[in-house]
Amino acid sequence: MKRKLAAAIFCLSLAGTPAVASTAAGSLDPAKEPIQLAYLATGGPSMSAQEVNLKAPRHNRTEGSPFSGIIASISAAACGAQSAPAAVHYAYSASAPEEDLPSCSPGIGQASIDQALPMLAITDSVLDGIDSEEATDGLPDVPIVVNKNVESFIRYFQTNGRKHFEKWLGRSKDYMVMLQSILKENGVPEDLSYIALIESGLNPTVRSHANAVGMWQFIKGTATRYGLRVDWWIDERMDPEKATHAAAKYFKNLYGMFDSWYLAAASYNAGEGRVSRAIKRHGTEDFWELAALKKRSLHRETREYVPKYLAALTIAKDPESYGFTPVAFNEELMYDKVRVSQATDLRLIADAAGTTVEEIRRLNPELLRWFTPPNYPNYMVKIPAGTTEMYAENMSKVPAAKRIAFLQHKVKRGETITRIAKRYGTSVKPIQHLNNIKGTRLKPGTLIMIPVRPSKAVAKTKGKVVAEIITNMELNQLI
Repeated sequence: MKRKLAAAIFCLSLAGTPAVASTAAGSLDPAKEPIQLAYLATGGPSMSAQEVNLKAPRHNRTEGSPFSGIIASISAAACGAQSAPAAVHYAYSASAPEEDLPSCSPGIGQASIDQALPMLAITDSVLDGIDSEEATDGLPDVPIVVNKNVESFIRYFQTNGRKHFEKWLGRSKDYMVMLQSILKENGVPEDLSYIALIESGLNPTVRSHANAVGMWQFIKGTATRYGLRVDWWIDERMDPEKATHAAAKYFKNLYGMFDSWYLAAASYNAGEGRVSRAIKRHGTEDFWELAALKKRSLHRETREYVPKYLAALTIAKDPESYGFTPVAFNEELMYDKVRVSQATDLRLIADAAGTTVEEIRRLNPELLRWFTPPNYPNYMVKIPAGTTEMYAENMSKVPAAKRIAFLQHKVKRGETITRIAKRYGTSVKPIQHLNNIKGTRLKPGTLIMIPVRPSKAVAKTKGKVVAEIITNMELNQLI
């Protein structure tokens, strides 16, 4: 169940005297308000406001207004059964934006701030109901704060970075629902899905200069630690579904280490070791303080990582308010999954499912070769939605003649496909077919698969049979 909270305010008074929100009916009692308007802290401008969990924030500012940034404070209290929330208007000055705020107090009309304040921060938000289903294992949502650093990235995405951000938003319509569903299933905030937006632009096959791969930009060591298979055959960092499950587990562990989503995000970028050392060295667990230090222990990329993430999140949840075209999200990337017990030619899978090999590769970007990986008995290949029965029926008709063995060969300098085919007693065409090679020249060091009859595999070549493969290539093509 969702409750709409039109705005939340937290103020700091330089004079050190609490400000009071009042109406003609008297001062508002913060203990009875779902939004603690009257509970305004005292202290200098260095005092930090409480971070809160907001969804779909929108930043509004009127020219010349003292309203700056977005810092909010929300009480978990809600109106009692006897009093229904009513709208109340709070005014700060003639230049302040107009906001309607819910109130539990009866007869509330116009309200104003009695004392001039140097700074007022405000945001609109839509919050999910505060209940046990918000986070299955008690992890809080990501707090949303918009400060000058975040605003800087908002402006960047609206200007110089606009072309890239529009492309990211375009991809989000296919992936965002699935990502958020998986994150929720794993008990972490759905808003972490926007980390993938700034990591890869939701591109499942992108590779960074540091060899981080996929939508969540895992390096190989972290990927294998969280259960992803990365080898010559398959790179599950490119599987959006499996990689998101791994990312959820990683974020859960990072939050367990730092008890802060900002530090967890920084650690996702820089590594938990670097962030831990920075905290120990400077004696603070506040990300913003660590990022602002003159003696910096965090690289610039990491210092900018959290504000960049918050800016992307802010825009992506309400693109129209920031000048972008609204995104019509698809329900989910739809596909069926079928178990493949042994290495199988993708062209055969495509034929059995009544689709193209290009569609099979699009649905399974983790597959690096033209067949599913061997030694992966429970591998589930994705096929177009609604084609499972057709696939099963057609695969049951595949004759034994289309089941062949293959060897693995590492190309040496000067070797061509013709010479290799002659060595293994086969022909050029099957090697080209199995490895999707068009020419005859090969790069030294390249690993290729050599299809052979099982009897030839050992008797003539003395090579090691890697696996049996099911293919649509006829055995009579083998010499």
